[in-house]
Amino acid sequence: MTETMLAAYYTEDNSPLEIRETAIPQPGKGEVLIKMESCGVCHTDVHFWKGEDELPRPKPAILGHEGVGSIVAVGDDVDLTTGERVGVGFVYSACGNCRECRKGLETYCQNSQATGVHVDGCFAQYIVAPAEWVTHIPGELSSEDACPLLCAGVTAYSAVRKAGIEPGSVVVVFGLGGLGQYAIQFARLFGAKVVGIDLDPKKLETAKRLGAHAAYAPGEEAEKAIHELGGADALLSFAPSPQVFRNMFTLAAPTARFIQVALPNNPFTFKAAELIDLGITIIGSADGTRLERDQVMQLAKDGLVESNVETMDFGNINEAFRRLEAGDAEGRLVVQF
Repeated sequence: MTETMLAAYYTEDNSPLEIRETAIPQPGKGEVLIKMESCGVCHTDVHFWKGEDELPRPKPAILGHEGVGSIVAVGDDVDLTTGERVGVGFVYSACGNCRECRKGLETYCQNSQATGVHVDGCFAQYIVAPAEWVTHIPGELSSEDACPLLCAGVTAYSAVRKAGIEPGSVVVVFGLGGLGQYAIQFARLFGAKVVGIDLDPKKLETAKRLGAHAAYAPGEEAEKAIHELGGADALLSFAPSPQVFRNMFTLAAPTARFIQVALPNNPFTFKAAELIDLGITIIGSADGTRLERDQVMQLAKDGLVESNVETMDFGNINEAFRRLEAGDAEGRLVVQF
């Protein structure tokens, strides 16, 4: 193995990532060194790249948190072996001792570390990660299909779980890109009748192919159809627009749950009476736990969820960022090393 690798560095907001040669990191106690095969490009990476988040991050930094590869070296006190294929998601590690961790809510640990935020991410040929936090990748899944499951897939799955969906529930999914497409499939597995909302006609057709009961552009037709179903019992927002939040009040059934996942730049507005009169619950949801990652991989292994993936060469990573920023991606983009 050589001593250096290539990595894509984020240096300034909105500037192209710089692919540089740098030293390969070495695993310490409890860590593994992974040779990356592929990595998904998440819209969260674009938020970071544009400086739209409020998380402290040193520059230059390596982004990327949907990485899959094979273990090539292990540190002390590690049970994993070289050759195992594993994935690295957004939550790099959590403290394990706080109330949230002990309750199995590790994604809300206030002492957690995020891949590509607090530590170098997966837009590199090698990455070091804690052995306890990597995810086993089933042999039945290609690395390219597994990558987006580590963030987009598990984020959608966790949001669906928080929605309290029961068989026969009416679920509205706003935003039918990669996360919305996963949410449709997971909500169907929970027995829901799913309605997709998006402006892109191609994504509406994809939603119906993936099992949506119906799919509409925002507007009166969608509102009428959802009201005829009795209103939405759960609404999941993967569209980065504050208007989606306003639409909730016209589509929700009494005691509906609204799960906010997307990150609009502008604040939401509402009156207390709007929530109180319908008894609406609003829940913020980000990423998923290690257990949920494993569950998502099992569902994909069993053929119950599919990934809509387009692959690109690692050298074209800036093109992937430009396309995501412009909304020019029907599903998930994955770069290959």
